[in-house]
Formats: sequence, C-alpha cells, structure tokens
Amino acid sequence: MLVAANPVNEIALNQNPFGRSAPCMAAGGVSKSSYVDEDLRALQQVGIKVRFARNETIFNDGDEATHCYQVISGAVRLCKHMSDGRRQIADFLLAGDMFGVMQFGNYKFTAEAVGPVVLMCYPQRQVARLSTSLPNLRGRLLVLLSQRLLGMQDHLVMLGRQTAKERIASFLLQVANRSDAEEGLAFELPMSRQDIADYLGLTIETVCRMLSELKRQRIIAIPSSNQVVVDDMECLQALTGAGE
Repeated sequence: MLVAANPVNEIALNQNPFGRSAPCMAAGGVSKSSYVDEDLRALQQVGIKVRFARNETIFNDGDEATHCYQVISGAVRLCKHMSDGRRQIADFLLAGDMFGVMQFGNYKFTAEAVGPVVLMCYPQRQVARLSTSLPNLRGRLLVLLSQRLLGMQDHLVMLGRQTAKERIASFLLQVANRSDAEEGLAFELPMSRQDIADYLGLTIETVCRMLSELKRQRIIAIPSSNQVVVDDMECLQALTGAGE
C-alpha cells in the first residue's frame, strides 16, 4: 500500500544487518555526517513510504526487480517457497536494513512482511543514478552488499555444520546484537517459532524444545512469546560452537 512520500528522519545509512557502524571520519578528522545527510536527502527525494500487513507479500521470487527497500519499522523475511509447500527463509530484515539493492533483472527471493511493516521504497534506476553522482552513497551500498554476503556465508555455516542447539544460540545472538541488547536486557523476536525453524532448517518442535532447554538452564528467560532476555551472555556465546 503506497502513501505519500515524506522525509523519514529515522533512516540511517550506516545501519547494517548485524549491528551499527561507528561514526566515520574524513581525512583531517572532519566528520562525514554531512555526506550521510546528503545521501539521505537524495534518497528521500526519490523514496515513497509503503505499508504492508502481516504476511503480505512485498514482491515474489521471479518478479522484475524494479525497486529496493529499507525497513522503517517491523520485520521482513526473504524466503524460497518450494513446489511441495516447504519454505526456506534466507534472511530477516529489521529496522534500518535495506534489501533488493542494486538487484537488476528479477528478484531471487520472495519478500514477506513478518508483521505490520513500514518501508521506504526506492526505484532501482534512481538509486543507480544517485550512486553514480554520489560516490559516498555508492561506497555505502557496496559495503551493505558485502555485509549481506558475509551474513549469507555465516548462515550457510550455521545450516551445514552447527547442531540444533548451536543454531538456536547463534540465532539469538544475531538478533540480540542487532537489537543492541546487553546482558540482562530484553530484545524482541518479531518472527514466529515456525519462521525461526524455517530459517534454521529445523522443525518447530525442535525450536521450541531448544528454547525451553535454554530457559531451564537459566541462560535465557522468555517473558512472552515475542520477547527474550539473555541472562548469561557468556554461556550463550559458548554454545554457538564458534572458535576464538
């Protein structure tokens, strides 16, 4: 659903899928915030705010890739639907994340709203034009694409080599880091248990069992179905099976 274009001050180009970048400084110690502001103003001029209801499709796998998006609020899942009804979720996009960027031709995944979602929608051709005239914007988009690739590689390792418990621990740490959660602080899980299962390559029963086990071990608390509190961050990190 399209609404009138408006400046969206909460968008920040330095946000990325697994955290927030430190402020950048130009040569001589001059802040690059002015460049960020220029990038933001340029994008706002070509962007349109769009809203989607829970489980509504934003675009389908195979659709012409005419636009890219940035999440203002809510969460989006990128997924593949198999002919036999199975589903594999490749990524979750949270507030600040961009997706479909510089992807010409056709979309390779289906994008769906996890819950009510507000996005900024940008025409691909306009973004390509701006990235040509604004080198700083082009650099940020390349960094974003590189970060997304690294995230996909981590996801492949998770699916191919980690146990069920390690996958759950890694997933919770990812979401906690993206939420800037510290030990003892809560963060939201906007996705369902079935969404988590389809992202981690597990059954929903296994996801629920692993979360309950972490709760019994007092590593996490689950005050509600969409909220988690990490009580022992060190132990949760150790459960991922990652080397030093």
